[in-house]
Amino acid sequence: MTTSRSRRRAGIALGTFVVLLALGACGRATPTTHIGNSATTYVALGDSYTAVSGDGPFTNAACYRSEDDYPSLVAQKLSIGDFEDASCGGATSADLADTQVMASGGSNPPQLDSVTKDTKLVTLGMGLNNSKLLSFYPLYSCLPLSGKTQAACTHYLNLPEATIDQAIASVGTQVRANIAAIRTAAPNARIVLVGYPRLVSATDDCPSQVPVPAAALARARHILIAVNTTLAETARSAGVDYIDTYKSSAGHDVCSADPWVNGQRDIPGKALKFHPFAAYHVAVADQIVALLAKK
Repeated sequence: MTTSRSRRRAGIALGTFVVLLALGACGRATPTTHIGNSATTYVALGDSYTAVSGDGPFTNAACYRSEDDYPSLVAQKLSIGDFEDASCGGATSADLADTQVMASGGSNPPQLDSVTKDTKLVTLGMGLNNSKLLSFYPLYSCLPLSGKTQAACTHYLNLPEATIDQAIASVGTQVRANIAAIRTAAPNARIVLVGYPRLVSATDDCPSQVPVPAAALARARHILIAVNTTLAETARSAGVDYIDTYKSSAGHDVCSADPWVNGQRDIPGKALKFHPFAAYHVAVADQIVALLAKK
């Protein structure tokens, strides 16, 4: 029998299946607002790659928001007392302004509700969930799960590239609108857009961890390189900072001896499937703190 906990996990895995493969985006934007490492008010916005660290403990069970995700670690490292983590597994750009309702029955208020005119630092990790063509379908539909046929996988792989590229292009538009909304709510905040790490390298695969056809893996690589590139370009054009977690995750793919992202199965006490281990969040927090220390 499926438990409520497993249903919540499935909901996050389906809605937030950011299977992060060889993301090629890089670069750092020149922000319009610099606060150094002296921020006194901080709000974190994002999806499961912001919220979910390891396998708990969770401060919000519906969102699988962990008490040691990178926003919490940044707040600790910078001794920020006024800190709000609004991130939630499965979130899309729309959930910054709308209440997010999970399949489990839980909900998360509009994430932007936590941002005020006094907020001095905002991190945003968003984009891949904005279309199921970019998150759920690339690999999840092709996993050899019990009771599933290959029809969904075949249908997805037969979609024209133009359809995929249109979904990718929309990510930039939606995240740019997110940044504009954050600026309106917190005109003096420094905004940091956080990208996604790799799951496997650009050329290698790991069938025991990601058992999908080569064509599905190739499409996922294409999508995720393009999405991360789009996020980096969006950050630059919007004048906000960009954290390139692809570079920092080199040598830490799912097939490595020290992975930062888990494979196809939950590891109790360590990580949910296709979601980060705690080590990833430590690394991202360090990148953010180092970035904020620069002028």
